[in-house]
Parts: sequence; C-alpha cells; structure tokens
Amino acid sequence: MTKGAFASANILLRQRSDDLSPFVTREYDLVLSALSWESRGTTAIEKLKRKFPQLHLLKFSSASNSRAAELKNEQVKLFAKSSDSCILVELDSSTSFPSNVQKIDEFLQSKLTLAQRPLRVLCDISCIPKSYILLLIGFGFRQNYFARFDCVYAEGRYPLSKQHAAASPVKSSGSITSEGVWQSLPVPFFESESTIPNERDVLVALGGEVGLTLPFIEKYEPRRLGLMMISESEVQTPDKLPKSEQYALNELKKEPNLKRVNFSLGDVIGTTRYAIDFCKESSADTITALAIGSKTHALALGIAALSQSRMEVICRIPKRYTMLDVEPNGSVLGFEIEDRFEPNAYVV
Repeated sequence: MTKGAFASANILLRQRSDDLSPFVTREYDLVLSALSWESRGTTAIEKLKRKFPQLHLLKFSSASNSRAAELKNEQVKLFAKSSDSCILVELDSSTSFPSNVQKIDEFLQSKLTLAQRPLRVLCDISCIPKSYILLLIGFGFRQNYFARFDCVYAEGRYPLSKQHAAASPVKSSGSITSEGVWQSLPVPFFESESTIPNERDVLVALGGEVGLTLPFIEKYEPRRLGLMMISESEVQTPDKLPKSEQYALNELKKEPNLKRVNFSLGDVIGTTRYAIDFCKESSADTITALAIGSKTHALALGIAALSQSRMEVICRIPKRYTMLDVEPNGSVLGFEIEDRFEPNAYVV
C-alpha cells in the first residue's frame, strides 16, 4: 500500500490502516454514517471507541422491504452506544438519486448555516452507496461545503464464488448485489468539460461482477481502456469464479488497448495517483471513470476528478439492491481528505 500523503490541486490525502487516532481526537462539525442491512454497518464507528455528541444516520427508505427496515431500526440501537444523540436523515430509496441530491444538499446547507464556515466532517462510508460518497465529495470540495472530509471504512468479507452460487437463477441481470439492468448515473460535479467528445478513454474501477461490467464498458466505446482491479478480490483467481464470469473476464482482457493494474482495497493514494496519470497521458476529449468496484476506489476516482477537467465519473444504478449481508473482516481503514488552503481544516 502507498504510504505517506498525496497532494493534488487543493486536496491533501492521507490514508491509515493501523493508527486511527486522528479520528478519535479530532473535533468534527458533522459525523455521518448510514443505516444498512449489512452486519458490518456499525463496525467502523464502534472501532473508534468514541462517544460523539451527535451522529447523523442516512436512512434510505426501505418501505417495500419490511425485513430491511427492521434491520436498519436495529442498527440505530447499536449506533446509539457511540453517540449521545442519533439523528436520522430520512431519504428516498437509494436508487432515487435525483430527489435525494436535493435533500442532502438542504441538509448540508443547514449545517453550514449553523457553523458559518466550511465543515469538518467524519463520514463512515462502509454502507453508503458509491454515488452518494462521490456526491458528498462534490458538495464538499466543488461547492466548498467542507474544510475536511475524513472517512472510515470497515472492510467486509466478499466470497464471490459463494455469492455467485447463491444468486437466484431467475434474476434477469445475474447480479449478486442488485436486480434489473444497470443504468449509467453521471455524478453531479464530476462532468467532463467536453459534452460531446469525439474520442473517449475509459478508466474502470472493477468489482466482482465482471459479466455485467463488460457490456457496461463496451457501450462507451473506449479508445483506450484502463482496468483497476482489487488485489484481494477473487477476480484475481478466476478459477474460483463461475464459468460465465471466467468467460466475461477473458473477453474483457481481449479489449484492444487495455492496460490492467492492481491496487489494494485500501490504497486510495495509489489509485488516485494512477487515475490522474491516466488522464494526463490521454489525448482524448473525455476520460470516463466508471466507479463500479469498491467504495474506496470510488473515493479515489472522486479525488482524482477534482483536479482533472476532462474527467467524468459515472456510477451504475440498478432497479433495486438485493439484501446481501456483508460481514466485517476486522479491518477498518481511515482516509483524511482536506482542503489544504482552508484554515479550518487544521483545527484539532
């Protein structure tokens, strides 16, 4: 894993896997997490062993899924052990992105009005969808809502072979985490300056659903393709995957002008640096970054895009997400993202 710190434009990034003490001692204006059906949902906040005055919990609506709603309510009780006051931020379903953008903006603006300065934020990104993590980065550093955006992330166990085997054969998409066809979701604040590019290079943060990823990539007709894979993923050992996934992976490797690199799940600095270099080496009008892998690598793409005007970031959005439990593996990662020209970023 890349060590030390990395600066790009006005952003300074640090990453931590052993020492989480800055997140324990630093004062924050806003502490955020999200309610989820995943059993790792409270792990990162619990790991800090800190009692926060307030903890705001993003609650995406699960009105049509009583079991999911029940699990989220149970998590509120667990989070309450880490805060004097848990405050729910009620949102529509996570797939209702446009309506939630406005609600999150209004919520953040209310905190800005109260603080009268850019906010110091601690965010547990473990169970926040990638599109919303990127949205927070956009609000934070494109709109200057944040002085700093510290993130903690509880790693989970993703046994892809078992998850693929357990996936229902009646699902039309074949996805292990969602239902329905993937739709492209351009993330606000991360649009390319070229609206109709003549040439496009594509950089992909790849996850564990290669079969669905392949057509998602091909529709962008990349001139040059960069593939960033997670070092710890079972995709690195294809023989453990179903035949359909092995076939899709082989087809992906046949893509012309493909360059494949591996990064550890926690190497946000290395992933960010590579994404910036990929953009600088490109002569295309637009570099499309597909954040369809891990949340930490999506974080890296967002940070990289802040300094690259030709880079756009795209997520995928399904019809709905399936209730897939992700257990914690015991590791919690930390990332410090600060505006290095904003004095409030350095207040301890």
